[in-house]
This record gives sequence, structure tokens and C-alpha cells, in this order.
Amino acid sequence: MKHAEQVTIICIAFNHEKWIEKALDSVHLQSYECKQLLIVDNGSVDQTAWIIRNWAKSHSMTFPVSVIYKTQSMAYCKLFNEMLNLTNGEFIVDLSGDDFLYPQHLSLSIDRLRQVPNAAFVFSDAHIRKENGAQKSFYKSKEVDDLKDQILGRDFYQTLISRSCISSPTVVFRGQILKQEGGYDEALSYEDFDIQLRLTNKYPVVFSDHIGVYKRKHSSSLSANQYRRYQSVMLPSTLRVCEKIRVMNSNTDEEAALAARVLFELKHSLWSANFDSAKGFVKLANDLKIEGVALRLYKFWLRIRLDISWLYVQLT
Repeated sequence: MKHAEQVTIICIAFNHEKWIEKALDSVHLQSYECKQLLIVDNGSVDQTAWIIRNWAKSHSMTFPVSVIYKTQSMAYCKLFNEMLNLTNGEFIVDLSGDDFLYPQHLSLSIDRLRQVPNAAFVFSDAHIRKENGAQKSFYKSKEVDDLKDQILGRDFYQTLISRSCISSPTVVFRGQILKQEGGYDEALSYEDFDIQLRLTNKYPVVFSDHIGVYKRKHSSSLSANQYRRYQSVMLPSTLRVCEKIRVMNSNTDEEAALAARVLFELKHSLWSANFDSAKGFVKLANDLKIEGVALRLYKFWLRIRLDISWLYVQLT
């Protein structure tokens, strides 16, 4: 197998002592042989770094493993880009220290990606496990049928504006394209919404019909705090991405999709009492010339700053 076909798995861990060993084992057990693993402990204060050190000692002779220990935590997007610049393989995987890959994930994903040489990334289905132990697939069977065998182009960009329909942990990037497009936006607190939109705006992407990743949803994960009461760190980034979408859009259908997204995010900003973010979404709504009863209601809500976030917490 050519070196150019190598996949680099970047695994960034922070206080993942409960799960990190299984995440690393899942890379070791991949059927795809031409792989290398770059592990980063992002300043953990639990036993994560110790577990990584012992694991690397036991496995570094079986396939290429590198480890970097940060004494202080770095912003995720900036840290990932730092690691991305150290890679030279054809494919890139961003693996969280609290998820794990099923053994055939890389082989099946890369086989699908090779079928469309100009595709920016491939994604697949995942098992999602909630903190209460409940587990389900990310996609329903009909959604899988709709996605498989398609080359997803500009229309899919419009779909992504309206709703999140990619299981982000399953993504396998084509490394050259990811680097060419500048990696993750370091001004953001989270990466997936922005990078998926930027890439689908310019390149085709593909879906692989398999369950590739086991994703844990727990209270300390970033996604679980997307609409955190009063102090969401994600909503300002979502606002920034929506502003970037407005620049990328090229037709009225995409503008309509953005309008729907803006109203959705504005509603959740108000419900969670993130009023500064709500103010930004109202400005963007005005710039987009959105009209209607809903927006008028949201503007009134923002003006009086009605805080019913206690109810929002109970309902969600």
C-alpha cells in the first residue's frame, strides 16, 4: 500500500480517563493497515495522560504512534490545525477521546471515498449512546437509503444550512483538501458545522452505508451544552458561521435555508436566555430582510428580556 494512501487519526483527549483506552484500542484494531495515530492530551487534570502514556508504550511497536502532551489546554480548533500541519497522509480522521471506531470503519470509508476522487470527505452512520444508557442509530433506515450511492453536491450544502444531518465523528477527510481550505476556523469554539459547510459549498461529498462510530453523549461533552443557559460558548460561533454562510450563498433557495436556520437559532438563544447571541441573530435576520409574526415575537421577547430559561432546561 502506497504511503500516499495513509490515514492519520488525530485523537485529542481532555479528561477522558473513562474512555480513552477504548478509543485508542479501536484505532489499533482497524482493518485498514496503512494508518498512523497522533494522540494529544490537551492538558487533562485526571488520569488521561497517564493512560495514554502506558498505552503508547504497549502499542508503538505495532504501528506508528506519536504522543503530544499539552501542559495547558488549547482551543480545540487551533490545536487540531496544529496537529493537521504535522500530517502528510491522504486521509484524516478527527477522533474524540470519548468515542471509538468500529473495526471496518476506515476500510469501508476510504473505499467509498476512492470512488469519487474529488470528494472532500465521506461520512457514515453511528451508534449514539446517551448518558442514561439508551442507544440508537444516528440515521433512520429511510435516510440511509436516500444517502447511499449518491454523490452529494451543491444541493446538499443547502440541506446542511437548514439542518445538521452529518454524524460528525464518522467523517474521514481527504487531507489535501482539508489543508488547502485552511483546516478548522480557529475563531470558532467548535468545528463541524463550519467545516462541513465550507467543504460542501465547493466539493462533492459521499456517504458510506455502514455504522462506523460509537458516539457518547454525556453532560461534559461540548454538544450537550450547545444551548447552555445564560452562557453558551457555542452560540456565538453558530452566529459567526451563519454570517459566513450569507457570504457563501449564491441563490434564493440557500438564502431561504439560512433564514430558517437564523430563526431556529434565535429561538433557542431566547429560550436559553443567551440574549447577546439573540441580539446578533436579530441583526442578521434584519440584514436578510426576514419578515413574519415569529420574528416580531422574537424581537419583542429580546426587548423585554423575558427569562424563562428555567422552563427550557426542564423541557430539554
